[in-house]
Parts: sequence; structure tokens; C-alpha cells
Amino acid sequence: MTLPHRPLLLLAALLALALVPAAATAAAGPDRGDPPSAAAFARATRSLLDGGQLDHRSADRTARSGGIAASPVPATLFPRRRLLTLYGAPQLSATILGKLSPAAAARKAVRQARPYARIGDRPVIPGFDLIAVVANSTPGPDRKYRTRQPARLIRAYLREARAIDGRLVLDIQPGRARVADEVEALERWLEKPEVDISIDPEWEVGPRGVPGRDAGRIEAKEINRISRRIQRIIDANDLPPKALVVHQFHRGSVRKRRRIVQRRDVDVTLNFDGIGSPAAKAVGYRALSSPAAFNGFSIFYSLDTRVMSPRSVLGLDPAVDFLLFQ
Repeated sequence: MTLPHRPLLLLAALLALALVPAAATAAAGPDRGDPPSAAAFARATRSLLDGGQLDHRSADRTARSGGIAASPVPATLFPRRRLLTLYGAPQLSATILGKLSPAAAARKAVRQARPYARIGDRPVIPGFDLIAVVANSTPGPDRKYRTRQPARLIRAYLREARAIDGRLVLDIQPGRARVADEVEALERWLEKPEVDISIDPEWEVGPRGVPGRDAGRIEAKEINRISRRIQRIIDANDLPPKALVVHQFHRGSVRKRRRIVQRRDVDVTLNFDGIGSPAAKAVGYRALSSPAAFNGFSIFYSLDTRVMSPRSVLGLDPAVDFLLFQ
């Protein structure tokens, strides 16, 4: 879910979408491309931390949700509520979180959520989908082709999410690492009541793949293992429900989706990441939705041919539970 299209991945997306009605073929995959090298990402992280951008906290609390979310940490998520997030990482300038400070992103998330709360049928929770594990084009020190974000950075976004009575979704781009290992590394954050997990299987390239060169995928049995682990964390810490979001832009992103298991307190959600016209995106979303999961929808500020209005998004079938803005 970053950077310019690679022809091979775009072709794969179009071939996969050929299995659904023709109108959906305009909804290509998200803005794919070469992820940052491990060294370049490390330099960007050092610059960010040394520059003190994460230490500033706005004294202006007018961004607070003001009742959009109904309660700071709700006792239920989907389908009683809708979650709306801004996506990215501060080191990645092509993402919306790479263009704004954490405090400014919090204000934007609230502004983005208000029309959905006003005309929709549920309270809307604003928040962030922060890339907490970033895929790399080079091996890095442990040769896993991914970098874990520092605790200080995650803490800054959690602080701002709490300031708007929102949520923080920690996104995993695993590279060659196992998703289960990355979830384990994030467990300290998952013990917080307002923290969720998302997985980007495009970047799960297996033990020999290279992010940006090889397309990844995930199977239902792996999703089920992760949701089981999250349920155990919830039970052990007496937490409210959490979301587990899995991004997809073609049928091959999630295999055997009908075998996905919904846990008592883990709302497994398939998020449609297609780019294109509103009509093509609607068809692609419908084709990739699943009765075994809740459903999400991505909107790309710059790459979609036209940004869909809240009324159009809320009119999608099936109803959208999770919204991501990139």
C-alpha cells in the first residue's frame, strides 16, 4: 500500500480481477512499488527522532472527537460502530501519515470522520492505521526484509489516538518474517484497550521473496492463528473487542477466505484496497467482500479517479465497517 505502480503487480491485479465483472478491472491494486531499503528507512527514522517531531503535542484539544465515537473505548466494535483511519508512517512521504505531524493527523482524522457520523447509521471511531512493521527492499540486519518501528514512535501515535477518543491500528508488512512473530513483538501494545492489528499480505513474501519484487498472500489458517492469539491477549487482560484487518486488492491476496473464523472478541475484517473510479471500486469491493468477515474499504486521496463522497461509501453493499484513507 505504498509508492508508484510496478507493471508486474498491476498486471497480476488486473488478471485476478478478470475473474469478477468487467467494471471492476479499473480498480487496480494500491499504489505499489519499491519499498524503502533498510538503510534508507533507518536514516529517515533517525532524522525523525532526532528532529523532535514526535515530541510535540498540540495544546489545542479542539480536535477531540466530541462524541463521534460515543465512548473512548467502546464495549463493542463491528457492526455497532464504524472505524475510520488514516494510513501510513511518518517516514514514508507518499502516505498521509507521512505528510502530517501526529497531532495534525489526529485533527484530520476527526474532520474526516464527522460527515460519516452525521449521515451514517453508527458512531464513527477516528484513528490511525500506522505501519508498525515496514517492508524493506533490502535484507536489513536480521535479513528479514522488514523494519520494526521504535516504541517512541508508536507511543506518539497512541497518545494522539487517545486524545481524540480514537484507536491505533498497527499495520504489519512482514517481508520474510512470520506474521505471528511480528504480532508477538507488538504484544505490549495489543495489551492496550484501543490498539488493533492490520496485516498487509502483499508484503508477506515468504522465506525467499523480496518485497516489491514478489507478490505476497495470506491463507485463512494463518489469519485464524493470529485471531486466536489476539483473543488470548484479550482474555488475559480483560480487554474490550479488537479489530484484525487484512488488506486485499485481488482474489489471491487472501486464500480460502470462507474458512476465516470470527472469534468472540476479534472482528476479522477484509479491507478492499482497489484504486479506480467509484463505479469500478464498488464492483471490486462487492466481488472481494466475504460473508465470513467484516468488510473494509480504502480511499486514495490522489490516486482514485474521484474521491467518493461519504454518502456513496455508506451506500456500498455490503455495508462498510472499516474505512482507510491513504
